Amino acid sequence: MQDHQIMNFSSRQELDEPVYRIMKQEHVLSLFGQRKNALSRFSNWKDNFENFLMTCGHEYNGVKHDNTTRKKMVAQCWTREKYSEAMWGIYANDPNQRFLRIRSTPRLLLDALCSAKPRQSADLCRIGLVKYQATNKIRSYYNEKKGAEVSMDLLFDSLLLKRIAFSHEREVRLMHCPIFESLDDKGLFWYDVDPQKMITQIMADPNRDRSKWKTDKADSQQQTCFQGEIKRSKIYDAPKW
Repeated sequence: MQDHQIMNFSSRQELDEPVYRIMKQEHVLSLFGQRKNALSRFSNWKDNFENFLMTCGHEYNGVKHDNTTRKKMVAQCWTREKYSEAMWGIYANDPNQRFLRIRSTPRLLLDALCSAKPRQSADLCRIGLVKYQATNKIRSYYNEKKGAEVSMDLLFDSLLLKRIAFSHEREVRLMHCPIFESLDDKGLFWYDVDPQKMITQIMADPNRDRSKWKTDKADSQQQTCFQGEIKRSKIYDAPKW
């Protein structure tokens, strides 16, 4: 891990603080079963404001130039928010489907990516905290940078800006630019991981039938072989007063 791979963190201590990601249960089971993680191309994401610098392109002497590197940039979103009902509401909003929240740390995520791509890790892998700013400040950033020389640092830095409306996400992004490798037909970049080392906890969504939790938990443990903590979110449980 090199200093320039770590972006917007105020201290190294933050690299070992928990981050969380809510996924469909089937995708978590696949992560453990196939031992592969996927980063997604930014054009797949809901917010059309994402990837704005590369989408708009660069300008040289008043002439706009498309940056083809943007089509290769991929990332995965995690959050530092532990107790937010909003995160469950956004990412596990279908009570008829099962979701799991996995826990890791920025250091574990970056180490796993770099281990899978050791020849490219220094320049093409990053972990960063998203900065939330007003739209006019983001526009000023674009106007300032649009004529700058294209570099990996600039491209990754531009991916860590979001509007204040999304600040509740407290997002951490694992980012990569697989220049020499292809994405699949869904715009996903797959790489080998050891989920037993990368994941430190599994938590089930709060919408599931509480009376079946012991069975659900046993099934999750059996299918993942996870030896760590497996819990159920109790955010919707009535208090036992």
